[in-house]
Amino acid sequence: MSAAISIRDARLRFGHTQALDGVSLDVAARDCFGLVGESGSGKTTLMRVILGLERLQSGSIALFDTPLGKSIQQRARLVQAIFQDPAASLSPRRRIGQLLDEVGEVMGETREEIRIRQRSMFQRLGLPLGTLDKYPYQVSGGQARRVAVARALLMRPRILIADEPTAGLDVSVQGDLLNLLQELRADNDLTLVVVSHNLAVVRLIADAAAVMHRGKIVEQGPAAQVFDAPSADYTQRLLASWPRLRAATA
Repeated sequence: MSAAISIRDARLRFGHTQALDGVSLDVAARDCFGLVGESGSGKTTLMRVILGLERLQSGSIALFDTPLGKSIQQRARLVQAIFQDPAASLSPRRRIGQLLDEVGEVMGETREEIRIRQRSMFQRLGLPLGTLDKYPYQVSGGQARRVAVARALLMRPRILIADEPTAGLDVSVQGDLLNLLQELRADNDLTLVVVSHNLAVVRLIADAAAVMHRGKIVEQGPAAQVFDAPSADYTQRLLASWPRLRAATA
């Protein structure tokens, strides 16, 4: 299967901190890929590099065999993200419908075309159409996540990155959102990358996974192998700290 994301020897330093230390990684097209690690492991930095929000000091990144330079617009048509705090990524001064209209401008669509796609997307995501008239602070956390999903998918990306997608949500809402992401992946031939410290979430939905520690990939492979038969000492210690996960896979 072809690679949606190919990273080779990625290196990035912030001051005295080596945020990425020779990271090499392949994410297969149409897979659900989990990137896990504790806070400060480098997983968020790697996500930002893929999105073009940070620039590597050395190494390379390609999306679907296309080496990417400085063009944010080029990346935006290939990869979109749902950030950990979706409400914070939406301007509080504009209604949600107005924010989504901006996608049409980027895509070169008329307002009529983007509004039709907005309504269709909201119905697919289980969002009331009245949400379009609300401000971001007027919707719940779960609804804000779904709005962020809508905005990302309106760009018609081939890769969707979800950063801590279940953080701050009730358990029942978490399950609904994860099921929705998997359905959208299948329906739209998406490659889904889930970035999380929550091992249980990644174990539940990922086809393949990688574990980061201090800017390095310490283990990667099929999710069942990484979680059920880890070879790296760090991965074993990380899994041991999640008794619920251990019990669920026993």
